[in-house]
Amino acid sequence: MNADRGSFFYLETAHGGWLAVRQKDGAVCHVRSDEMTSRAEDGTSVYRPLLCVVFPQWPDYAFLTAEPPEEVEASPSVLWIDQFLYKGTVIPFRRIKTVESGEYAGLESVFVQERFCTTHAWSYAKGVNYLLGDCVQMKGWEQFHFCPVEPPEGALLHLGREFAGHFQRTISPEGLRALILNYEGHYLQHVLDGLFPFIRTRDLKAFAALLFKDKALLDALSRKVRDVFWLDAINSLVAWQDGGRPAAHGSLLCDAANIRLTYGVVGSPEGFLHMLLQYMRGHITPRKKVCLLSTVRNEGIYLLEWIAYHRNMGVEHFFIYSNDNDDQSDILLKTLHDEGIITYIDNKVSLGDSAQLKAYGHALNILPDILDYEWSFILDGDEFITLSPMFDKVQDYLRGMERWDTDAIALNWQFISSEVNQNGFADLTVPLTQRNRVIVSHGRVGEGWRLVKSVCRPQKVLQSRPHNPLWWYGDSFTYRLANGGLHEYRNPPPGIGRDPAFSDHGYFDKIYISHYYFKSIVEWIWKYARNSGLDGAISFGVERYADYWANSYITQLEDTSTAVNENVLLRELATQRELDRLRSIPAVREAENTVRRAWEERLNYLLDMIAEADVASRLREEWRYIFDTIPTERMGNLPLHVQ
Repeated sequence: MNADRGSFFYLETAHGGWLAVRQKDGAVCHVRSDEMTSRAEDGTSVYRPLLCVVFPQWPDYAFLTAEPPEEVEASPSVLWIDQFLYKGTVIPFRRIKTVESGEYAGLESVFVQERFCTTHAWSYAKGVNYLLGDCVQMKGWEQFHFCPVEPPEGALLHLGREFAGHFQRTISPEGLRALILNYEGHYLQHVLDGLFPFIRTRDLKAFAALLFKDKALLDALSRKVRDVFWLDAINSLVAWQDGGRPAAHGSLLCDAANIRLTYGVVGSPEGFLHMLLQYMRGHITPRKKVCLLSTVRNEGIYLLEWIAYHRNMGVEHFFIYSNDNDDQSDILLKTLHDEGIITYIDNKVSLGDSAQLKAYGHALNILPDILDYEWSFILDGDEFITLSPMFDKVQDYLRGMERWDTDAIALNWQFISSEVNQNGFADLTVPLTQRNRVIVSHGRVGEGWRLVKSVCRPQKVLQSRPHNPLWWYGDSFTYRLANGGLHEYRNPPPGIGRDPAFSDHGYFDKIYISHYYFKSIVEWIWKYARNSGLDGAISFGVERYADYWANSYITQLEDTSTAVNENVLLRELATQRELDRLRSIPAVREAENTVRRAWEERLNYLLDMIAEADVASRLREEWRYIFDTIPTERMGNLPLHVQ
């Protein structure tokens, strides 16, 4: 072994394959030997070997990395392991030896004891699958053969030397500051990523506070780290704070680079810089109370009502991400942004991308403005906060919950039944909260009532899924139910593992989320012609209409155990007054007219497609009656605002 730069190894698996890094996104994969030479369409290698570094002074640790680029200014590869809680340019493990020779060893998490990496045998023709990071025992598939590699002189040797020279298992905020200020090599990010699991949380939080007032330290970090993604976010946060927290007036973009926030385990930190940024965000003290974060697509016809309703409920601002609209929603969203009513972020996604996860990652990691709010609801455009009449505003409810330590609150759904639009297209301009008045089965559609939506403190959250926020495993986090009890999610629905997306109990007395999921048959058709939030760029089509689609609609249509949603109906006049105020703005009124014209055109086009494809014939005969009301609901036109 070489004490000055460590020893390097390739890792052979128990199946005779190798651990490798997928070039396009940094995924650590289990690759069969013949697949290691795979080439992409542009001729570049699909995989490159994963490297393991072991140092004689720390023989119980193994540091996984990839060979750094020779170009000094190039960004290093950030690696991630499926079902593992950490990503980074370097991922440290405890090395658990399994035989006397030391050539075989297991990889145990340094974060959670008795969580090991494992490889599965290939069960299909293509000999590639993910390395998994959550095995609870170490047997044959968790053992790796450490095959020595003698690297040539170059970037890899320099990385080893620098890492060996700077790694330490304990480091204070002052020591971390000195390391960054005095560092003179090219691999500071690798050193910091390798150090992160060994830094105490309180020390990293204290160090994060220094970045707001120590310009020399911030400048040194910015010069010496090559990953501009996190550096830009850190510098933008400091500038936003120093500049008095200005609201975003110009156009905002969540660009393609932000897809990296969805790789691996959603919510796992991406190395030292990511957690440094998160703790810096945690030092921001909010000046306002409540905002709402959402992703929408082709929801333009409902947007003004949704905003007006929630403004009346006490929501002070909206952060709305949107992508690939067919209904001219972008025009309305941009207009509302220009008027200062919302912050609109154009979310650039590709086919297969998760529009929601990418947007939530951007809002809760990159966007500074959301930190000015103590609480953020995370809702979709068909979900409405519903309060008991005992509360005037949502702030009144939240103040009651703040008697205890609370970082997030799980709110139960109530499903709202569909209605027939008896006046045809004209009914589409009637507020949804007034034309759909009935709760299905007292809110219960199968196990759907168990799903929750959440309100959380954005300063405490790393990421969010559609139903629940995610936080760093190493931090304390108090997640409560709507009645103030702890959200422990110990009793999931049958066949589903323990998951904070599901509550053990339903609480509806004080607050719940009215979910206008079904609306009417023409809107149910519209809903399934477009994407879901977890599949970002699917275009219009009739492929998704099948028995499961019809059955979901029929389940609520034939339900007789209904109740009037009085808590929403009581706010009818207040919602209408706020709607009138929004529509008194000429640009907003005209933008909504543009959406209505687009909706009418696209909805007619879609209904013609349904008829031409004879979608009804795909369904069970006894279910085809759900199309019977389409002639009624298709009558006439969507009325426009008169100028």
